Parts: sequence; C-alpha cells; structure tokens
Amino acid sequence: RGEFSLRYDSSDEEDDDDVLEEERRRAEKALERDIDEKVQFWVECIESCAPGAAILPVASFNDKFKDNKDEAQRRCNVMKERLLKHEERRINGINERLKQYAAENRANDEAALRLQKLACSYTRPKFIFGGNDCDSVIRVSGTKYTGFDNLTEKIVHVATGKDKAGSRYPIFRGHVGARIPRMRLEVRDAVRQMRDKFKVVEWGYFISNLRERGLTNVEDIGDALHFLTNTGELSYFGTDLVDHQKVSTSNIRTANSKSKCEDEVEYNDETPYRQALNDYEVDVDVDDDYENAVLSIDDTSLTAPTAEDDGSLSTFDEFNPSILSQYIFLNPRWLVAAVACILRHDLDREVREVRRSFSNEYRSSSIYEGNLICPVITAEDASMLWQAKKFTKKAADRAQEYSNNMKITPFVFLQRLLIRFGVFVPIDLSIEKTYLGGRQYSSNVCGGDELPMTIETKEEPTRDSHFFFLPSLLGPGEPSEAWTYKSSDSWKTTICHSIFCPDGVPPGLMERVTAAVLSTVYAVSKGCQLVVKSAFHDKGIKTVDGPLKVKEILCWRTAFFLKLGTEVKSEKGELKESVVEIFTHLVDQDSHLCVGSDFMGFGTRRLIMSAKGQEGDGGRKIWRGGYLLVLKSVAKIMAEYGGLEYEKQGFCPECLTKKAVSAASAWDWSVMRDAVKHGEKTMRCCHGHRIDTRLVTGPPRDTPSQQNVETSNPTKLASGETAVPINHLLRGIVLVGLWDGKLRKVVRVGSGFIADKKRGLIVTASHTLMNIWGEKSTPFGEDYYGLREGKVVVGVIPRNKDSEEKSTEAVFRYFARIVAKDPSIEERGECHVDACILKITTRMENDIGGNGYGCGDQPEILLLNNQDALKREKLQQLKITEKCELDEQVRILGYNQGGEGLLGPGESLNRYFDFARGYVCKKFAGGNHFSGYLRHRFKPHEEIVVICPTIGGHSGGPCVNQQGEVIGILSRADPAEKQRCYLVPSCEWKHLLKQAKITF
Repeated sequence: RGEFSLRYDSSDEEDDDDVLEEERRRAEKALERDIDEKVQFWVECIESCAPGAAILPVASFNDKFKDNKDEAQRRCNVMKERLLKHEERRINGINERLKQYAAENRANDEAALRLQKLACSYTRPKFIFGGNDCDSVIRVSGTKYTGFDNLTEKIVHVATGKDKAGSRYPIFRGHVGARIPRMRLEVRDAVRQMRDKFKVVEWGYFISNLRERGLTNVEDIGDALHFLTNTGELSYFGTDLVDHQKVSTSNIRTANSKSKCEDEVEYNDETPYRQALNDYEVDVDVDDDYENAVLSIDDTSLTAPTAEDDGSLSTFDEFNPSILSQYIFLNPRWLVAAVACILRHDLDREVREVRRSFSNEYRSSSIYEGNLICPVITAEDASMLWQAKKFTKKAADRAQEYSNNMKITPFVFLQRLLIRFGVFVPIDLSIEKTYLGGRQYSSNVCGGDELPMTIETKEEPTRDSHFFFLPSLLGPGEPSEAWTYKSSDSWKTTICHSIFCPDGVPPGLMERVTAAVLSTVYAVSKGCQLVVKSAFHDKGIKTVDGPLKVKEILCWRTAFFLKLGTEVKSEKGELKESVVEIFTHLVDQDSHLCVGSDFMGFGTRRLIMSAKGQEGDGGRKIWRGGYLLVLKSVAKIMAEYGGLEYEKQGFCPECLTKKAVSAASAWDWSVMRDAVKHGEKTMRCCHGHRIDTRLVTGPPRDTPSQQNVETSNPTKLASGETAVPINHLLRGIVLVGLWDGKLRKVVRVGSGFIADKKRGLIVTASHTLMNIWGEKSTPFGEDYYGLREGKVVVGVIPRNKDSEEKSTEAVFRYFARIVAKDPSIEERGECHVDACILKITTRMENDIGGNGYGCGDQPEILLLNNQDALKREKLQQLKITEKCELDEQVRILGYNQGGEGLLGPGESLNRYFDFARGYVCKKFAGGNHFSGYLRHRFKPHEEIVVICPTIGGHSGGPCVNQQGEVIGILSRADPAEKQRCYLVPSCEWKHLLKQAKITF
C-alpha cells in the first residue's frame, strides 16, 4: 500500500509475554503497597511512640508457599529492601533539613534540636533481620506453627548480645541475665496463683492477700506491678504508690472541696491531691535565659483542681492516678474483651439486642435509631453490654464479692479508665447542636426527650445516663463547607497555628487529639477551672476568663468544630457572652483548607488549629474563650510522640483575611518567642502585614488587659511638614442631640461635622438618631428612634469677637432633620452604613446652653431653602478625602459625654470640645454579600480601624488626618479594647452626601 506503509505482525507468544510482564509489574506494585500498609504502618507507629526501639519483622505466610520457597524468599527480600530504603530516605531528609536550619542560622531552634535528636543513632529504629541473605526475614507458619524455634532463638541471641544484628555493640545491654529483685518475683508468684480465681481484682483485697504472704511495703508492691505490666503479666494503670487504706479517697475529696476550683489556693506538696497533679505536670527547664520569654502556648502543663466527687464523670477525677489504681487486671485478655464489647461497628444493633434481652418493657433510645455506626453510648449501656457477656460479668461480680473497702464498681472503673485514655469522651447532648460523623445527636433530634435521658431495665433502678463519644467509631466523611478563615465583620479575626509534619503523622493522631480536646472542654464547661502552670508564672495562666458554655460540636474523622461561649463582665458589671469558633483539621497539601500549602511538599501533613472571634485587646477573648485550652491539649498529645518530627508555626491573621490561605505567611515558634523576649509589640510577615504580637503569641501572663498601651508606632510627619492646628477645625465640629418634644429634653447626644456650609449639610452617625443595632426596645431604622415629637438639635462653637482666645464650648443654635441614610434600612430591614446626612432647617432666636432644656421654647428662624440666610451664619465646613494609609496619624474630634451618648436621669450634658490622637491600624473590606440572617442587624461593608482612646459621645465625630481632611466618622469602640475604634470611611457615605446636595 505504498512505500511508507508499516506493518508489524506479532506472534501469540509475544503477546502473552507482554501480558505476563504487565501482570508482574502490577503484582509488584501491589506487594509494595501491601508492605507499606501492613508493615511500614506499624514501623511508623513504633518509631513515633518508642524512639530507638528494636524491630524484628516476621513473615507469617510460610505455609502459603510450601511448594514455592523462592517466591517466599523474594517477597521477604522485597520487604527488607523497602524498609531499609524508607529508613534511608528518612535519615537523608532529616539531614537535609538540618543543613537548611544551619544555613538559616537556626540551628538552635526548637524544631532543629528535635531533628538533631531524631538523627541520633540511639533514637533511630533498629531493624533486626535474619542472619544471611537466604533468610533475610524470619518466616513462621500461622496455621502449622512452624518456624517459631528459629524466632525464639533469634530473640534470645539478640537479647543476650550473641547476635549484634549488624551493629558494633549489642542492641540490648543489661536486660537478659540481670537479677530481678525478690519482691517482684514474689508478687509475680502471688499474681499467678490468684489468676486461677480472679481475672480482675480490687486493690484493697489484693494488698490484703499479699500481706498474708508477708509483703507489706506498698511502694515495692507498686514497683512490682509496673514491672509485671511491662512484661505483659498483668495490666495495672495506677501511678499513685501510697497506701489506699491509709489515704482514702474521702481525704482527696476533702482537699478538692477546699480548693473550690480556685487557682490562687496553695496546695501542700505532701497531699495525695498534689501528688496526683504532679504526675501530669511537665517540667520546664529554667536554666536557659532564652526560655524566660516563655509563651502561654509553650511547654507548660495543664492542671485541673477537681470539685467535690459526686460519683459523676463531670470533673477531672478520672485523671487522678489514685482512681486508676483501684483495680488490677490479672488477666489482660479480660480488659481486651471488655473494650472489644464497645469498639464495634455494629454497636447500635448490639445495644438494642442486649436491651431487649434485659427487659421486655424496652423503650427505644432515639440516639441509636437509624444509625448504622453510632459513635455515642451511655454509661448505662456500656455497663449493660459488659454485664451481658458472661466472661466479663463473672469476673466483675467476683471482684465485687472479694473486695476490701471498694469505692467504685469494676464497670465504673472501666469507664473512667477508658476516659483516661481517650476511648470514651464525656459529652453533653443537651447543647444546641451536636454533629458526630455528619449525624445530629443533640436533644432536638433525640425524640424531644429531656437529656440526659432515663432508661429502665429489670436489673437495676432507674438512674440518669451520661453520654460518651467514641472517636474511633467515626465513619468516613470530611468537612467541606464547615469553615472559612475569612470574616465579614471588621471586629473579628482568625488566629491560626499549625503543627507541620514533613514525614507524615502517626496513625490515630486525630482521634487522640479529638478525645483530649473534647474531654478538657467538657471538664471546664462543667465548672472545673484549668490553669496553665509555668515555671515563670507562680500563679499560672488562666485559660478562661469566665464560665465556659459549649454551644456546638461538629466532629469528623479528621476534623472537629467547636462553638464556645464565655460569660464575661462588662465595665458596667453586666454579664455578656463572648462567642469563639474553633476548628481543628488534619490536612494534606491538596486540601482547600490547608494554610500555607504553597510551601508544603508531597507526603507532608499539617495539623491546623484555628479560632475566630473578637480581635480587640490582642485577641484576648479568643485565647481565653477556649483556644488556649485547645492548643494546650494538642501540645500535650504531641509531647507523647517522642519519635515524631514536627514544626510548630503561627500564621499571619491578615494573610488569612486578605490573601489565599495557601499563600499565608507563617512564623516559626522561635521567631514568635524572640518577639516576646525582646518586647516587640508588632510583627511583620513576609507579605508586609503588621499585626499585634499578642494575636499569635497569646496572653503572656495572667494579668488584666492593658487598654492604654500602644501596639504600634504611627508614622510621623516629614521634616518641615506641619499638621493643621485643631483650632482651625473647631467651628466645623458640631454637637448633635436628639430632642424629645414630649419630654422637652435632649435624650441622646453625639458629634458630627459640617460637610457643606452652603446647604447646611451635616454628617453624623446613624445610631445616635435611630436604632441600627437591632435593639428590641425601639423600632429598627425609624428616624429619631420612633419619637413622634423627635427632631435633631445642633450645637456649634460660636465666634467670640471680643476675645482673642477661641472658646471650646458649644451652644445649641439650630434644628435639623435627617435627609439621607442607608437605603437598605427601609428596603431590606438591614443597615450597612452607620452614617446619615442632616439638613439644618431653622435657627433658634437665642443660643441655649446647659443641658438644652429651653430649646423647644425658642422662636425659630427658617433657614430651609434660604441660602442667603445660611450664608450669613458663616458656617465652617471640613474637607473630605477617601485616602488614608496604614499607621497614618489621625485625630478624632467631638464632644465627650463620658458614657454611651445616652443621657439618663441626673446626668449632665458636656458641651466642651475635645479630641484624641491615634493612628490607622487596619482597613477592612467585607464586601457587599453576606451569608446568614441580617434583618434588623448592622453589618458594615467597609470600615477603618484606628487605635485611639475615645469615649461615648464622640460617635459621629470626624476623624481627620494631619492635613485636617476627614477620612471617616467614628462609629463605635471595641468593647474588649476601648482604644480600638471603628470608623465609617468617607467612601461609604459620600454618595449619601451627594444625594442630599442634589435634593437641596
């Protein structure tokens, strides 16, 4: 078919070879994937929890390759090579990162020191393989039980040092052949003898039995129990080695009741309560002066004064080691069987079946209905499942029968033990919203029953049930739209920290983090006040400012969301609720919620903790509203992974607001610590944003907020440039009052400025003359707060021709009316601009001083539509500009009323002009689209944030730059930080002014 035609004929044998080659490659990939999932997985678990551990891989498939030993050997060689290559890559990666730290002069950073420790040979896993290439991995048969002689011989040779496993020195020294104290052997013999009768035994009975054998030293017995636990002979979880017959739990309750959860109380170091707390406090090295700049989120510890024990699990009694030493599991398999009764994916079906078997009058609990995988169980149901199993019930009954001063039952002890290790997480289902694994479990869905609900059985009387959340039973599902780092409110900000893991994370990390955080939050919400202890702060750092209330909980397998409310007192002594939203998520580089993903590599993971709340006072209400609790709980979990490589970082809040989260700038922990050490008030990110240091470092100590401390140095005028004097602006500032004709008095006062002297137009704040905050006492958005005889009275500073000194006292001279305001108030019942335009209509015949009581008695001269008369008033107008720069010096002008601009009985009106200096710290643009319910609410589109001390009455007053130009008017001050003020930018109300000019 032409000279360029190509034809290729292949035989069937060649086609078969290609197919076989493809199948071989697929099989090889599947083998490598199987090794990664089933072998490397456990290697990483062991490495992260036990650095320097010796690992002996064993293949249990020897019986599957009876006729093909070469294939079995090949697979073992592949496993050996893959494990060694992975370890080699890990070491090379650590060395590369150490070189990078050294090149950046950060060799002494916390992360670099952690890397140096991980790079040491004694912290690397020690792989033990067969003696030669023909037996690279020891193989045993899982069905015929062959090969175990070789395995035993290998273990003995390695333990005794005969086999050094390729090392210069024996892997284990001092283990095999070392003398075991006689006390340990005697306790072991007693345990083996008691095991024939007991699976679990109560501590008091156990001690009495040993005393009959002549073993009376409780401390030595405790040491022997820990030794036997390490050898797998039994399971014992107590750490309090005191005699429980001498120190009863009633003494502990007495000490706890005296504490009343107050961190100021000093505890005797010799009390059992203090001994229990000391077991959970992290030592802080105080030798290094560098560490004196400790952050509130540094390596301090959490301690929890417990309230009086009423038998419930609403306090931190479960964390008391003396509680966990009340029972000893002589047969560890009994404990495994008890846990297996709960951790099952058909838990809901099992609970229903067991309930039916216990009672014919079974009343269904709606938390189990329709849920294939139910991650929630009640304390009663857990005990019921254990009672339904003969193996667990018989052992528990016998332990109760042979007990000595037993304080709690074995099943209650099991519950507290599972709480201690994060298997059970106490949870309150009576809160507003509880989503676990994408399903609703709050009281609104639980059949309308009052929670905690009551279940009736034949075996025991009715009692209230506590609810436990089981993180390990969470089904698949990821949060998609549960969180955003942006905010549509100028007073809100998002604080974010992360733990970056360059080599991935150990399995089960998120489950442990979720359990630790939720348990801590639950305890605090039930009245247990946590204090962060530090070597540099004697009284500790309080983690919350007031009672904590859990409003929402949403949990997924890799994330959780909390909405917490904290009751705080205002300056007037009123209780107000500060709400903080917290989101924690374990993500990889591809997640749209991953901050700083542009700087991450393949295979890296990031544990992100973020919180959204009120920005004022360095984010104090965020930190003390639950975020510090979350960070400390996460830090405690991460500290338990001694072999895990990770870096702690803090992210720029401005980057999260204004840029893509993937490009957000981060500070290393050492940089943040240096900023605190050198007393830096602000920090700059790589994108140039300057933020308050307290936002990312947290409250430095447990002291009251400092309202009058500047957090930045504003820019100064250039050489030779002079600011417009305040005296030149005086007569352009007006006093704005709301006159109630029925009461014949001024009821509200604010400030404003003259924007057009020819037309008599004034700009002021809307909230002085109408309700835009959504208050229920007055109609929303109605002029003059709905007063039938309401109107605006305007005060100005008069000209004083007889004196060279200009007066700063204003007098009431004009009446005005509202001619322009935010059109969305009437169109949609919402407000986005806290500004309105006033038009001077009349002049009083005589100026009125004092509190303005005579304003309604004066004859009025008409000025409306009379430009000649207005011109004779010789009003002074101020210039307006839309330009302003960050850190630009500004002045807020107005009439300070010392309150909220609302005049009550017996209060006098201040007519003296004053001003406050400050600077621009932030420009906020929230856009024109908002989600959620906005009716009868104020939601600004744009605002300017300035640091400037103001008081009520300044509202509506102009904020001018050094040239005397108005950049905006004052809307409100931050309730958490009075020197932090919010302006309505001139660009937001200039269209209202233009509209008024066209009309008049």
